[in-house]
Amino acid sequence: MGAPRSIAAALLQGALRLAPEASREWAAAMLRELDFIPGEWAALWWALGSAAAIFRHAARGWRTRLINRKTKEEQMNSTGKKAIGFVSGIAAAFALVLCAFGVQTLVEYLFPALKLDYGAITHVITMIVIPEATFVVAAVLLWRKRAAVAAGILLFAVTAGLHVIVYLAMHHRG
Repeated sequence: MGAPRSIAAALLQGALRLAPEASREWAAAMLRELDFIPGEWAALWWALGSAAAIFRHAARGWRTRLINRKTKEEQMNSTGKKAIGFVSGIAAAFALVLCAFGVQTLVEYLFPALKLDYGAITHVITMIVIPEATFVVAAVLLWRKRAAVAAGILLFAVTAGLHVIVYLAMHHRG
């Protein structure tokens, strides 16, 4: 047996091992047929086509399982979906604030000559104005189709805004 036929046999044996139960009998039949294909290169091309056909057949089964799984997920009650959306909105807003804080810290580290501190206008813009504006825009854009996510974002925006107000009231008494 030459190298092309050996590769073809190894390919079909791998397809047989990886094939789902519904495709295994078909893959085994293709492996047995390989012995009857004349020519080394013809056997390799036939094995490549056979492996592709096995993969397509298996992919249909995987797709069906994913669709059925999606259907089960769609059966989740609306309260659970809203809770997940709400928490994901809060998480996304928190991630944005962490990114803004990281950018601010990175700029302070990379450009110490700017002498930025937490009272500087750049800090107010980076840490308060831009995230709060982003929260409002995101909530408005998401409100129709993802109201729970928008509500989570707004809750975080209000909480962060109140935090800033309390901080300023406590530290900047005149």
